[in-house]
Amino acid sequence: MEEFELKKRRPGCTGMFWRSDPTGKTALAGNDHWPRDGAILRGTVVEVNGEKWLLTNEVKQKGSDQWKQAPKGAAMPFEYEDHYYLE
Repeated sequence: MEEFELKKRRPGCTGMFWRSDPTGKTALAGNDHWPRDGAILRGTVVEVNGEKWLLTNEVKQKGSDQWKQAPKGAAMPFEYEDHYYLE
């Protein structure tokens, strides 16, 4: 499992809702614990149709020391509309 921080390039939203697993293997079970700005995400990197995604297992919100389980099927793109990105 790898870890990445959710960052953004410009002001706006305060986080990003989960996206469905782009591989289609697991349906998104909900949007619990969606990552806010600066959250750390743990999961597995996959590439689908030339785009990198993180199939997310856990999330730790900025300022917290607790990891929470991400919903089954939760994913996050490495780039989103030149706004959010994982690093």
